[in-house]
Amino acid sequence: MVLYHCCRSPSLAREIARDGFPPRESVRVVENISGEHATQPDESHAVVLLGVPWDFRLLDYPLEGTTGEHIVPARVLNLFERAVWSV
Repeated sequence: MVLYHCCRSPSLAREIARDGFPPRESVRVVENISGEHATQPDESHAVVLLGVPWDFRLLDYPLEGTTGEHIVPARVLNLFERAVWSV
């Protein structure tokens, strides 16, 4: 499984990939990036979360109904390898 966190500037995405998310935050993530993300100027980059363990279940975390994003604690996401991806 690969997870994506969108809506970040390139510099902020690089910072998160390097240092992780602020530990007390909850973070919005998706499994697939829809085409609309590529058209929004403030959503041109994503933090990609790689190496998600096979037993991680995105369905265990609340779903934001209007966006289709799951809300996952940063402390969980910081366990995974991170990279920046341009959408």
